[in-house]
Amino acid sequence: MPILVATQLPETPPGVPWPTRVNEMPLVSFTDPAGLRTVFSDWENGWVLQPGAKGLDMPQYAFTQDESPGIDGYEIRQVRAQGKEIALPIAFWADDSRAAYLARRRGLIRSLNPKRGTGTLTVTQADGTSRTIGARYSAGLEGDESLDAAGARWCINVLTFACPKPFWLGAEVTTEWRAAVAGTFFPILPLVVGNSQVLGSVTVDNDGDDDAFPVWTITGPATSVSLTNVTTGEVLVLNRTVTIGDTIVIDTRERQQTALLNGTTNLWGDLSDASTMWVLEPGLNDLTLTVAGSTSNTRVRMTYQPRYLAA
Repeated sequence: MPILVATQLPETPPGVPWPTRVNEMPLVSFTDPAGLRTVFSDWENGWVLQPGAKGLDMPQYAFTQDESPGIDGYEIRQVRAQGKEIALPIAFWADDSRAAYLARRRGLIRSLNPKRGTGTLTVTQADGTSRTIGARYSAGLEGDESLDAAGARWCINVLTFACPKPFWLGAEVTTEWRAAVAGTFFPILPLVVGNSQVLGSVTVDNDGDDDAFPVWTITGPATSVSLTNVTTGEVLVLNRTVTIGDTIVIDTRERQQTALLNGTTNLWGDLSDASTMWVLEPGLNDLTLTVAGSTSNTRVRMTYQPRYLAA
C-alpha cells in the first residue's frame, strides 16, 4: 500500500528557508442532493485528501472580441467566466475487513451519482473560512485495480467534479430593515420613516470578488416598493398593494429571476419599465429603500451570498 499523506501535518520547524513548501491541505467535503455529507479530509475515519488538488481557484474566461480590417489587434466586448472542473485526489480505506471497504466504496459511488442532481463541494481553510460550489461527479471512480492504485481494503482515486457555475459562494448575508412607530428604522441605523417615506439609506459592503445577486423579501403592508442602487444608478420598482401578512419575494439571481406574491402570484407585470434586477458590485454599494404605504409592520429583508474566485 502506498504511503498516504495525512491532513494534519507537524508545524514547520523554525528557520525553514523560503521557498520551502509546507503542505497544508484544506478540509474538503461533498454533500449529495439528499443531504448525505462525505468528508474527504478525515484521517481518523479512513479518508485523506492527497496533495495535487486542481481547480480550486480562478475559472477560465471566454472573451467576445471584434476585429476591424486594417487595424492591428482587437477589442474585447465581453468577458464571461466559464464553468470549471475540480480534481480531488482521494484515498480511502477500511481497517476491519474487505466487506467494510466495499460497503464504503459502494456507498460513495451511490452518493456521487450525477443523475441524482447537483451536490455541493465545501472547502474549509485552516483559518475556519468555508466556501461552497455546486458540483456533479464526472469521472475518477471507474475502477483501477493497479498495484499502486488499490488493494484489498484501500484505493486511491482522482475524483473529477463538473461545476456549471464558476464562482465559490460565501456564507449567506442577511440585512433586515423595519419601521418603528416612533419613526426609526432598525436594526442598522436610526433611519427616518413615514407612511410614504424613505425607509433608509444604507451602505452594503459586498466582500466578494464578483457581483452578488440579492433576494428581496418585503412584508406588507405597502402600496409600492422602490429599491435603488445609488452606486450603479439602477432601480427596481414594484407597484402593488399588499396588506399585513402578505409577502413579496423578488429574486434577482441569474436563471432564477422571479417576483412572487405569497409564493404563487406572478408580479412580473407589476415591475416598472425602468426596473432592472440589479446586482451588488464588489465593494461598497449605496442603497436607498422606499416603501409607500408602510407602517410599523412593514419589513424589508435583503439576502445574498458573496461570490469568490477561489476557495
